[in-house]
Amino acid sequence: MHRLYAFQISPRRTLSHFPQAHGGSVEASDELLKLFEELIPSSKIESQSLVHLRSEDPESEPFRNQIRDHFLAICYGTEDQALSSAHEIAAKLSLSMDQRSSKHSLLVIDAQEHAKTRRIILWLFPKDDVFRLQTSSTGNQLSVLEDVFSKSSTWRKAAIFYGPNTLHGFRTGRVIDIQSRKTDERAADFWLHLFLNAIYAMDSRNSTSQLVLTLKDAFESSTGTLRDQLFAAMVSLPKSPNKNWSYAQIAQQYLDPAYQNSFLNLIPDMVRESSFELDPELFQTKLKFRVFETNEGVWVSCPPSQIGKTVHIDAPRSSISVAGTIKQESMRARHVQ
Repeated sequence: MHRLYAFQISPRRTLSHFPQAHGGSVEASDELLKLFEELIPSSKIESQSLVHLRSEDPESEPFRNQIRDHFLAICYGTEDQALSSAHEIAAKLSLSMDQRSSKHSLLVIDAQEHAKTRRIILWLFPKDDVFRLQTSSTGNQLSVLEDVFSKSSTWRKAAIFYGPNTLHGFRTGRVIDIQSRKTDERAADFWLHLFLNAIYAMDSRNSTSQLVLTLKDAFESSTGTLRDQLFAAMVSLPKSPNKNWSYAQIAQQYLDPAYQNSFLNLIPDMVRESSFELDPELFQTKLKFRVFETNEGVWVSCPPSQIGKTVHIDAPRSSISVAGTIKQESMRARHVQ
């Protein structure tokens, strides 16, 4: 079994009616199938953020998710059922996107046999302006190719799900969103939440990455005592003998009661009490340096362990001083990042 569908998608979130998707089943050449097969390892999608599809009616139908139903129909249904579900997926994606997304995008749905079961991969590519230069002895001609979509664009998104035709199949998958401003670990809201209706799984690697991003957001938007306590948490967490945490526990242990809500308000209610395992090594690799920029254009980048030792901060005066031995010196076009 191998089914391939392609649709041109335009943002339609503001429409009150269900949009008509333009596209359908594709008879793919061997070259095209090879390209999409090579995209799986090159995009590293199988090691990206783990997500769970949410139930739309957790009490009455705990496994009901519209996108999941379409995945099952495409992978295990008849040709007509699969085609209908592919159109429904394209329409739902269109309704999930607004004008902040690419004006025109290409959605490719690739369903195939995989390891005695089946899998489905969704690729979303933005439309791109592509030039073609033709040269000859009589002259040169430059033209623009229309309806061209970029497979390497920084706007590319993808999702991959596996499973048998059971209640538990296709409930867990992985997503990638290169457009996201803080790496693919934060897929754009329309892709993860509005379209897939999914949430991040609390696996160690993904949870640690999400914790780092939340702490950085909280730190950069805070001042005074709260900032100092958040910094202390960043230094202490990877060294703690406790490897299992929740956001609520972190707030209770490292923040004064008056500041806990400022931190917890950055986190969805549904995951504040959820326990996850911290990956200390990953945590430290993502928070290696604390960086300061002065009004005079001086940058100071230091390991957190040097705060209070070689690097001293006078918070009331918003000043910083550094005392150390110069190891090397160079001239650069910009500061070291």
